[in-house]
Amino acid sequence: MSDKPLRIFLVDDNEIDLIVNEKLLRISGLTDTVERFASATDFLQRFDGLVDASSYRNVLLLDIMMPGLNGFECAQAISERPAERRAGFQVFVLSSSIDRNDIARASAIPLVGRVLEKPLDTYLLKGLSNP
Repeated sequence: MSDKPLRIFLVDDNEIDLIVNEKLLRISGLTDTVERFASATDFLQRFDGLVDASSYRNVLLLDIMMPGLNGFECAQAISERPAERRAGFQVFVLSSSIDRNDIARASAIPLVGRVLEKPLDTYLLKGLSNP
């Protein structure tokens, strides 16, 4: 297991989901470092400005259906960033959608490690986010 601390980025346009998921993550003891974003555009600005990415194990929990830039587009945009910028990032799509087309579309993006169903299962995430 890596000795780097875990930092989780939550991107979801639903404020209640952001609050609940952050609380679940903190209560689980998985991490104390959670950053919330109500839009994929705001997250991408933060992502592009990260200077300390290599100091953490970074996990992005990304909602699919959002106004403006959706989760598919956000994951694709991250995939197009230079490899050194993406290094150390794990991306999981977090969605309430059980539409097989959405799951297949998200899974087709190489950067996406897995599609996770809402509500967030912190035990599953803990297993997936350990190197």
